[in-house]
Amino acid sequence: MRQKISVEQLKEPIFQDRIEDTLREAERAVDELTHLNARWLTFSKEKLILASESLNFLLKQRFRLFKKGFPSSEIDYLNNIDRQIGEIKKVYLSFYRLKPGFIHQLRADYVEIYVWLMLQPEFSDSKDNVLCGLALLDEMACEFAKYLVIQSPIESLDYSLVELIDGGCKLRDQYFELLTLRQSASISLTKRWLRSQIISEEIGYCALACMNAEEGIEWLNSNPHNNEYLFERLLTKHDRGTWFRQCYGIDAKVISNPRIITFAKLLELKEFIPFEVTSRLAPIHFVLSGDSILVPNVMAHVIHLDELDGEIWIKALYVVYGDTLPILPWQVSVEVEWQEALNRLNEWVGQDGHYRILPSRLGRELTFESTMSAMMNQAIDDEFRSWMWKQVCLHSRVYIPWDTMMPLHQQKWNISRLKTLPSVAERFKLRSGNAAVGY
Repeated sequence: MRQKISVEQLKEPIFQDRIEDTLREAERAVDELTHLNARWLTFSKEKLILASESLNFLLKQRFRLFKKGFPSSEIDYLNNIDRQIGEIKKVYLSFYRLKPGFIHQLRADYVEIYVWLMLQPEFSDSKDNVLCGLALLDEMACEFAKYLVIQSPIESLDYSLVELIDGGCKLRDQYFELLTLRQSASISLTKRWLRSQIISEEIGYCALACMNAEEGIEWLNSNPHNNEYLFERLLTKHDRGTWFRQCYGIDAKVISNPRIITFAKLLELKEFIPFEVTSRLAPIHFVLSGDSILVPNVMAHVIHLDELDGEIWIKALYVVYGDTLPILPWQVSVEVEWQEALNRLNEWVGQDGHYRILPSRLGRELTFESTMSAMMNQAIDDEFRSWMWKQVCLHSRVYIPWDTMMPLHQQKWNISRLKTLPSVAERFKLRSGNAAVGY
């Protein structure tokens, strides 16, 4: 894994005017194409359009696979996508060696592909290319920009991000969040940028709190009404249950924010046990509890839903029951029609096949170990996995970053690291008792 970058490793900052100069230089490279033979230029552009349409499809499919579940190396479709991407990349390299302007012109119509190329090692021989890519992250969806940067294999990219932040560039807050997800931001650098007012207090102090730095914890304590950072606030509390009750009360009906209710469910506070199956986040609540007694209520609700609205519940049931579920999410509409899937589930419930003595995850007891298995499951999507990760961090009293867009090796390393930490599994096992006494 990458090493965190300290203040002592800082090089010269990169300022916004350097970025603007770099983008203008890229535009001049595009202008140079006008000197080429018109017929050859048209032919080249057609080739690049074909390549870009194919690559755009493949990158989006890869992005969806990472959101859909753990990106295992055993997924044939993912491996096939990676092979095809590698072949298409050769086309761009050929045109880049001929005239860099051929690649820089992609910024106009294929900005996502352009950024992806600029953040590939084959194009990083020029730091200006990396800067061109990083300068355009605000021209695409934030989640896709995160995907492109976190997965970039350029070894020096972290230093480029640090230099851009240190220079106070326009996208510095976004760069900092990406640096944090790449697990390269150090406490010393974060403090430096906060003192210099380079990064916003919210993201800087919350990052420090997650790193268990006193300044971050103090800032969270002095800003108690910001619900956006509830996870970070809970992470820094010793008596989380008591603190939550003091802050939000014990009546779920007076709390309008469904995310706050979800954290109460995660903490297993007894006052918030009642299950509202029509709640927007009810599938998450069901997964966090793993309680089989809720299933008849779930099925009574699901039978009135069409496939589009009911799909999330099949996925939630799979997180709880795993392969013991009589119908699996990927079978619906492929092997089994929606109504037949409902019939099988209702028959299963009618025969008490759903009943488990203990809360469950993937068909086993809901434990730290079964949760780690769920985190590495190819069929559990990012929303469920992100809440399970929060559940592990809060109940095990430890924090390691995780994001569904992290590359395979980073996700595996973080999960393996969490497994090796002492007492983590034991603290997770004691979660219900801690909730009862206020911890």
